[in-house]
Amino acid sequence: LPGPDSPHRRPVMAPKEQPADVQDFAQPVSEAPLYTRKQVASRPDLLIVHDEVYSAARFQSQHPGGAVFVSMFGGRDATEAFMEYHSREFPRQRMAEFLEGRLHPDDKPTPYDKDYLKLAREVLKDLPNRGFAPAAYWVKLAVIMSAAVATEAYLFFVERSLAGSLFLGWLFALIGLNIQHDANHGTLSRHGNVNWFFGLAQDYIGGSSILWLQEHVVLHHLFTNDTEKDPDIALGAPAIKLNPTHPVLPWYALQHLYVFPGQAMFGIKILFLDFIELLRYQWVGVKISPLANYMYLPSILMKLGFYFRFVVLPLYQNPSLHTAMCVLTTVMMGAGYLAFFFTLSHNFAGVAHVGPGGGTPRDASFMKRQVETSSNVGGRLLAVVNGGLNYQIEHHLFPRIHHAHYANIAPKVRVFCEKKGLKYVHYPTITENLFAMMAYLRQQGTDKGKFSVSRTIATLRKVLLEDHH
Repeated sequence: LPGPDSPHRRPVMAPKEQPADVQDFAQPVSEAPLYTRKQVASRPDLLIVHDEVYSAARFQSQHPGGAVFVSMFGGRDATEAFMEYHSREFPRQRMAEFLEGRLHPDDKPTPYDKDYLKLAREVLKDLPNRGFAPAAYWVKLAVIMSAAVATEAYLFFVERSLAGSLFLGWLFALIGLNIQHDANHGTLSRHGNVNWFFGLAQDYIGGSSILWLQEHVVLHHLFTNDTEKDPDIALGAPAIKLNPTHPVLPWYALQHLYVFPGQAMFGIKILFLDFIELLRYQWVGVKISPLANYMYLPSILMKLGFYFRFVVLPLYQNPSLHTAMCVLTTVMMGAGYLAFFFTLSHNFAGVAHVGPGGGTPRDASFMKRQVETSSNVGGRLLAVVNGGLNYQIEHHLFPRIHHAHYANIAPKVRVFCEKKGLKYVHYPTITENLFAMMAYLRQQGTDKGKFSVSRTIATLRKVLLEDHH
């Protein structure tokens, strides 16, 4: 017979005595089945919100923000994801028709952060357009996209140069920061189809919107700087050490210097290695929910379309080393620019880490886990260029607020955080943030022990073979 945690075991029936606050459910509480987290993890048609289990399969097509957000959380706990994207608790009565059961009492429910919800009410009450993109933003979107398309066309039909390729790479980075990022977080419009369409800009510049959603929405945003669950602090290993729990390798002593060319080389990963992840439909070992399988073939076709448009056609037109170098220049410039600013945001002297060996427990408040693992840099001008992602604290607290509003809400967020005793870090200049990042990387790369071949081999095996998820 299947054990108590087997996905094939029938859900346990709840006892007849139930709290009064659940009497609004569509089915009698005495008949509501109980699900363990392990059982839900094996059922991509279900998801958890606080202490209830809902049908993701039935709700995804009716979600106002689009099916993709719901389908990505099939088999997962979506409590904090709902809270940070909607800035409120889950509407249980309205969602009663999708209720499938309750979380087993042996599994602790994910709590709502009351302080966060209080801050959200203060931030949202004066926010224009409900936090979605203002009218002026669409002008910026049109300028960036037109410039990118025109530059790529010029390089193909008129003259291909390294300078032009470098400029195109920067424009690709701006698309990533200003367009696909907002769209895939659902901030452009209240209409899910609008966000979905512009989210495909990630595929246009050579990435993958479905992999991006898995990396950022499902993993990084909920588990920022988590020593076991955040893929962003494990991606560079064993070339670079961002995770404080990883053992030190000899070359890490210089990582604060070689990190910069390494960031440019990140483009090679995006261009080739990410396709392997896409074929396996996972990100750093974490499988994408089968409920989102409808995006598998389209995502592969869009990736192949990028290869054909951006690699095959230019080399067919002019098969030369110069052409290949121009293609690589664009990819490395775009990836390097993105990697530089994202590395600044979560890797600086004094940054917090969550989970085993991280210093901050996982049961710390949602606000604490977001605010103290991120930093801001610069001001409004940099926000215009970089899609507001220099305000990482505000972005991690309110990913569904469009970046045009971050500079306006930042003072209110800072005052609230400091009143709650949270460490709010804002570097006035990129230079100051850069030095703080280099100090952190240097500290992470310091090895107080003596070098040995056997220890280095053992460390490499651990970093390369260990499953962090």
